[in-house]
Amino acid sequence: MALVFYARVSSKDQNLARQLTRAKEIKADKVFTDKYSGKNLDRPALKQMMEYLREGDTLEVVSLDRLSRDYNDLKELVQSLRKMKVRLIVDDLPQAHTNNELVDQFMMDMMIQLMGFVAQNEREKIKERQAQGIKIAKQRGAYKGGTIKYGRNSKDPKNRLVWQTVIEMLYNRKENPTISGIARKVGISRQQVYRIKQRENL
Repeated sequence: MALVFYARVSSKDQNLARQLTRAKEIKADKVFTDKYSGKNLDRPALKQMMEYLREGDTLEVVSLDRLSRDYNDLKELVQSLRKMKVRLIVDDLPQAHTNNELVDQFMMDMMIQLMGFVAQNEREKIKERQAQGIKIAKQRGAYKGGTIKYGRNSKDPKNRLVWQTVIEMLYNRKENPTISGIARKVGISRQQVYRIKQRENL
């Protein structure tokens, strides 16, 4: 029976130190870390952890939103852990100890529903504030939109060259008939090629 610890921050420039300190304190047998947004479950370490966990293991996190910020995803994860008979410990949630498994499970479900709702509500408010900020910036004429990585005005000369090469290939479709082929030749994703194609109306 292993004690597994999962830590997550939303971006590469954020620090995992506080969570990893907790993992050391509890002497976790195995630690999984992600530097990805919690908006969905498509995270490499989370997938590895779910494959690693076995019946009788314990999973610990510092807070519920480290697992997910989406309420439905959170429910899905907790249900999966329960089916696997893996105990979940959330540091900032009080642990129920009534010596009645059904009551303990009910209390945990109630707390997860509440905390999941709070986490999702917080995320929706952040998105709402961002949208309001963009709207105000547009009204002032200060909003320039997202930075285009591959374009005629890209800051990186290499990215400008990629854009130019893609444009030439899109014009000459007889030699480069597929989007996938163009993507492979220039070393970017098909989605990026589609974006360039769409922006240039090709």
